[in-house]
Amino acid sequence: RRAVDQVLDRLCRSGQPFSIMHIDLDYFKQVNDTMGHEAGDHVLKVVSRSMADTSRKDDTTARVGGDEFVIIYNTLVNRDRLSDLAGHLISRIEHPIPFEDRECNVSASIGIFCSEGDEQDPAKVMEQADIALYAAKRAGRAQYCFFEDQDAVSADENTTAIAGE
Repeated sequence: RRAVDQVLDRLCRSGQPFSIMHIDLDYFKQVNDTMGHEAGDHVLKVVSRSMADTSRKDDTTARVGGDEFVIIYNTLVNRDRLSDLAGHLISRIEHPIPFEDRECNVSASIGIFCSEGDEQDPAKVMEQADIALYAAKRAGRAQYCFFEDQDAVSADENTTAIAGE
């Protein structure tokens, strides 16, 4: 989490373009509850590898909560490319994950915020990625949404986001 805060602070002050994917695993709690924490830990490792595969060496990938992750893409703000990455990541995470003699099934919801290079407040940037994440969850999970409303200050029904599958 500290690495994310440091990188985000540096990028926000620099005015360099970047994007954030805030990723939350869908149905992870059910894996932990029904198959145990060892299975949950295994799922987190497999999912982490998938995220590392969709980032470049100059990007930052981190687990920021129990089943929440953040990927910060330096200089990448192309919406088509980000859509491809988000769709590919959701598809990979949805593949059943073998554990012992069973399969773990999770998915992912993703909120995406793009900074075009203006100086930003890091806390506001994370809030906007979070708003997009919850818009993706409201859209039915296993979705991604871009944050669209630069004036939004909280996640509510008036927040504009564009969802993709």
